[in-house]
Order: sequence, then C-alpha cells, then structure tokens
Amino acid sequence: MDFRKRYGEFLMNITDVLGLVKDKLNLLEKELKNNLDSDIEMVNEVAYYVFQSGGKRLRPVFMFLSAAMFGYEGYRDIILSGVVEYIHTATLLHDDVIDGAKFRRGKLSANQVYGNDITVLCGDFLYSRAFVNLVKDGDSRVQMILANAAKTMSEGEVFQLVKTASFDLNFQDYEKIIFSKTAVLFSACCEIGAIISNCTMDESEKLKDFGKIVGLSFQMSDDILDYLGDPEQTGKKPGTDLKEGKMTLPLIIMRDLLDAEELEKVKKIFSSEPSENDIEYVIHLMKKYDIKRRGELFVDSYTLKAKKILSELPDNEYRKGLEFLADYVILRDK
Repeated sequence: MDFRKRYGEFLMNITDVLGLVKDKLNLLEKELKNNLDSDIEMVNEVAYYVFQSGGKRLRPVFMFLSAAMFGYEGYRDIILSGVVEYIHTATLLHDDVIDGAKFRRGKLSANQVYGNDITVLCGDFLYSRAFVNLVKDGDSRVQMILANAAKTMSEGEVFQLVKTASFDLNFQDYEKIIFSKTAVLFSACCEIGAIISNCTMDESEKLKDFGKIVGLSFQMSDDILDYLGDPEQTGKKPGTDLKEGKMTLPLIIMRDLLDAEELEKVKKIFSSEPSENDIEYVIHLMKKYDIKRRGELFVDSYTLKAKKILSELPDNEYRKGLEFLADYVILRDK
C-alpha cells in the first residue's frame, strides 16, 4: 500500500514537516540545555548525554503544529514542550534501568554509562525541573493535563510490570499499557497546543482525541518494528520485547494464527529466557504469517480514525503536517 498517495498535490515528507516548526525546534534545544542548571555537575552531565542523542522531538512537534494550526505565535509552546521533553526523558531513563537496557537511540544507554543509581536520580531531577517550569507557566488547565499524564504514565509502568510474561494478555490490557506508556503524552501535547491558542473546547477535545489515537498507532508500529524493523533504523536488536517478556501487538496477532505445535513452542519461548535461535524462530513465524502487513493494516485503521478527526479542523499547512505525522508511524520504515 502506498500511503503517500493520500496527499495528492500536498505530498510531504518528514523534512517538510519539521521545516514548518524549525525555528521552534531550535529554540526548544536551547531551552532544554539552559534549564539544566543543577549545582551537581553529574546531574547536568547525565542529562546532556541523553539530550545529545537527539531524536526528532515528535511530541513537541505535535504541540507546535497543533498551536500553529490555530495561529499561535507566542513562546509558551517552547516552555511547555520543554516540560514534556523533560517528563518523557525522565521516563526513558527510568525505563532503561527497569528493563536493563544496553542501548538507547543507537548509543549506550545512560544506565550503562553512569550506573543505575545516578540514572534514576537524574530522571527524578528532570521530573522536578519539568514541574518547576510548569508552575512558572501558571495555567492550571495545562498543569492538570501534564500532572495527570505523569500519573497515568507511572501507573502504566506498574501495570506493565504486573503483566510482564503474561502470554495470555488481551488486546484491551495491551492498549491500556501503550496508552499509558506513549499515547497519553501525545494526547497531552495536542490538547495543550489547542489550549494555548485559545481555540474552542470542541476543537481542543478533537485534538486531544487525535493525539491519543496517533500515540496508540505510534506505539503499535514501534512494537512491530521491534521484531520486523531494520536494526539500523530502530537502534536495537530484533526481539527486544520478547527478551523482556512483553506481549505486544505482533505476538497478539500471531498468537491467533499459529497451529497447535507452533503455539506451544512460542508459549514456551515466551515464558523462558529466549536464545538467539528462539528469537529467530519467532521472527521466522512472523514472516510466515505476514505479521508486518497484518500489523500495519491494523495500525492504519487507527491512522484513518485520527485523520478523520483532523478533517474537521482548520485546513492549512500545519494541519497537513499533522496529517503526515499520523501516517509517519508507518512511513518511517518505508
């Protein structure tokens, strides 16, 4: 399926979308580093290490585009997207410690370089720095959105740990996990972009829902790439989720397609410490049952819902940027 055909004359790519908010992104990078003002140099060093790994800053991009779609031209989106990046980065630091991760974005994870104790405490600092800036902003609506998002993310981490190594995990619980893990922050970014641009309550709710659905599809796509993506693009070896005992979309889809013998073998692999041969076997089955295509079609159904919501909002280049990002969750591995 050629998803790019949806755009017709408005063909875009990720460079075009980032170009719409290039100045905002440059200001954000300065904001992120300027706020690392701890008196403890090790805290600043760890934070710098993480932020230097880059990334496309997709969550801030969603906020910038959502606000710009309604004509916002101020600076609050810079401050608030910085708050989001601090919260997001703090969760990544904590996640890597919990998962015993060795790499993040193609380089050694902070816990491998600095140790678990310092990494956790640096994550705590970033949370604190985020909420200092949030209090300074002073908008109780925005404060409540991000406070609830942080609460949801923490609860989601606990729920995911409880469900680790659960081969019978149902789709509803999987969706609950990925909402908490990923979608809640995308949703918050879009809603905040709407709020600071003073659009209507209805428009704000639509952007909130759009962000939630795109966030879900983003994590589902990420889970597909964990098994079937290019390691050069993902920055990690295939089958990381299997090693960590996480039941994600590819396995959930494949579980219902396996014959009895395959099912028993995969279940045994999932409940043990899988070897490289085990991972290769599971990936072989995923290719046999065309899980990447099936998964992408499933993700695309979410993408279409998200874009239908956007179609009811102002039609301009910023909306088209959001439309592209809705499809980008699949396009990024094309």
